[in-house]
Amino acid sequence: MEDQMQKARAEAAAGMQALQAQDGRAANAALTRATEMGWPGPDVWVALSFAKSLLGDMDARLAALEKALEVEPASVRARLHYGQALLGANRRAEAEVAFRKGLAGLSGLAVRNREIEQLVDAAREFLGEDATPRELAEHPVDAFARDHDVGSGEDDDLFRQSLNILAGRIQPFTSKPTRFYYPGLPNRQFYPLRDFSWTENLAAKTPAIRAELQALLDRQASEANRFAPYVEASGREGQAVSHPLLDNPDWSAFYLIKQGERQEDNISLCPQTMAAIDDIGEDARPAPAQSVLFSLLKPGASIPPHHGQFNTRLICHLPIILPGQCGFRVGNETREWKDGEVFIFDDTIEHEAWNRSDSPRYVLIFEVWRPELNERQRHLISSLYQMGGAAKPR
Repeated sequence: MEDQMQKARAEAAAGMQALQAQDGRAANAALTRATEMGWPGPDVWVALSFAKSLLGDMDARLAALEKALEVEPASVRARLHYGQALLGANRRAEAEVAFRKGLAGLSGLAVRNREIEQLVDAAREFLGEDATPRELAEHPVDAFARDHDVGSGEDDDLFRQSLNILAGRIQPFTSKPTRFYYPGLPNRQFYPLRDFSWTENLAAKTPAIRAELQALLDRQASEANRFAPYVEASGREGQAVSHPLLDNPDWSAFYLIKQGERQEDNISLCPQTMAAIDDIGEDARPAPAQSVLFSLLKPGASIPPHHGQFNTRLICHLPIILPGQCGFRVGNETREWKDGEVFIFDDTIEHEAWNRSDSPRYVLIFEVWRPELNERQRHLISSLYQMGGAAKPR
């Protein structure tokens, strides 16, 4: 029996390593074997639910979490993950029940790590509840903030973050690009718009861009849908691709420029949108390959936490059609899109998005060079990418 448990432990460890490598198939196989060998506790079933998610099998994800709760009904972690899974399946009433049960068990939880805190924050946000007592509790930094009027200055947001990190209310997040890391660049989640002179002009063009998108959507009633899944297996032959939204139309894109290639048929339908990006100039043509697209996130869908590829560029969002109940998190900052307001953020810091409304959400997305990189640095980076080394998938 002990020998079997050792084997089960080894399978569980292998499954966790595969999860860290985002290899859903290997994780699913190893963790399934661990459960079949009798590895105890709910956590192996929660891990298996992550593997099912990577494979895009959301029904199996729910089933694994239900098994975790069967093993340990009082598991706060399993209960909150179950609520998230139910929400992703648009089973909102059941999700509310799961979230409330999970939050009710917090008082008996000895350790609340970052994962639990994020789950709690997401549950409370869905339920519309106030912050936790821990977050409301007075801390010496709060008196400091009041005495020094922290928040009155336009650059106080980063200092306020430092105080909240010091108080243990939030965790710091760092840049983790998946392909190329350029050292020495600021570790900033959202960038202030004053650093980019073109944002006001772009925002003013939102009505014209929205009209072009709406005309495009109206045409699609009688034409083939030109939106395609954002994460596609096509074109990745020979690569190991594992993503919970692989070939899933819940997160889709309509490209004007895709990986540096202009989509002329699409541009002809949205000429003012393309002109608005062209007006920005070279800043909006970062290496290795420019992309400009309308991003669709369907009702009830969510984009799981992930990291971008290159920290030499930033990502820009211009919201076009907002149904409400849509959110966006970068690191420890969560925001909602606002009409006519540009977001500029570092996508190599962990980020995610969700649409909890009953209507689609549309955002115009494009990239820009990091403002800290001078002309010489941009030239060297572009030349390196052209050589192919940094831009090739690993």
